[in-house]
Amino acid sequence: MIDPVSGKEYHEELIKTAVKTNSISYNALIELIKRGRVVLLEDGKILKRGYTTGTCAAAASKAAALLLVGKEVKQIEVTTPIGVKAEMKVESADKANCVACVRVDSGDYKGDTFNGMLICAKARRFPVFSIRAGKGIGIIKKVGLGKVGMPDIYPHILKNIEANVKEVLPGVEIEIFVPRGEEIAKNTVLPSVGIEGGIPIFGATGFVEPYTDGGYKHVIDFLVKDIKDVLGVSTGAASKRFAIEKQNFPENKIIIAGNFVLYAIERSKAEKKVIFTMPAKICDMLGINAHEHFDFEFSSVGELVERLKKTNYEKLKTFFGNLAKELSRKTDADVYVFDSSGDMLGCFLHELLF
Repeated sequence: MIDPVSGKEYHEELIKTAVKTNSISYNALIELIKRGRVVLLEDGKILKRGYTTGTCAAAASKAAALLLVGKEVKQIEVTTPIGVKAEMKVESADKANCVACVRVDSGDYKGDTFNGMLICAKARRFPVFSIRAGKGIGIIKKVGLGKVGMPDIYPHILKNIEANVKEVLPGVEIEIFVPRGEEIAKNTVLPSVGIEGGIPIFGATGFVEPYTDGGYKHVIDFLVKDIKDVLGVSTGAASKRFAIEKQNFPENKIIIAGNFVLYAIERSKAEKKVIFTMPAKICDMLGINAHEHFDFEFSSVGELVERLKKTNYEKLKTFFGNLAKELSRKTDADVYVFDSSGDMLGCFLHELLF
């Protein structure tokens, strides 16, 4: 049985152990695995995945479109960006105004600030499909995060919402809004990094991984255990995608470790290890303050990358090439650094150290 989100194979013996450990029926557990809702640990315990703000926005949008065509909605099924179906409860619905809301469920990731908030959508007839960002959606204010002045809804999420809504109606305008988005965002790092007025609508896979310090380390232990030849460790879904698309890295040999890349490398017994990361993440892993290495002001590593790509690309590649070498020396792994468009900013192969 393959986990459709991580690509990890769960052997029959582990599934049976999980059935006994969690007092769940075999068929019910299989269905949860197929839908990407759970992560199985080596001892048979289960961690629950949640749904991202992007998946919640897609669900609310599709439910609103159904209200527009006169259908009552209590449960809604959408297709996530990785093609896995997600079924969610419609928390509230206003038939008269064609407004539907879905509540964010972060599963067993206890550190998610967005858990429990409502994400809503309003639908109205329109000649073509259109999406608008309403109250509570963050606006990009700094270079390096996307187009300045635009709402922070990731491009692939916009496409995913459109695909789901068009299953109901091709000609519709969807307005997405988050009633408490601005209030909640004020208590996060979003304003300091350049997102103001609300939260982002994002999520690469559509699922929230259970990234708690103790819990996810157990997941990583399980994911790396059976990979003995070559292991790829990515900081997120974007760097994983670039590894597969740009470097032809085998998808079944790569795991997403989030903030636990160094832990995953340390725990792995694979003969060869490869790290795929983004600029800000490699700085974090090495404890590097990028501001100390450049003589001009910038608000984020993302802004630094965008500015130097236009003015001094060689200096940019030299900087991240050196960081790749340092991380390789620290971890005995090959290191690849990609920017947000998939361009390689730095690369170092561990064998070159000898």
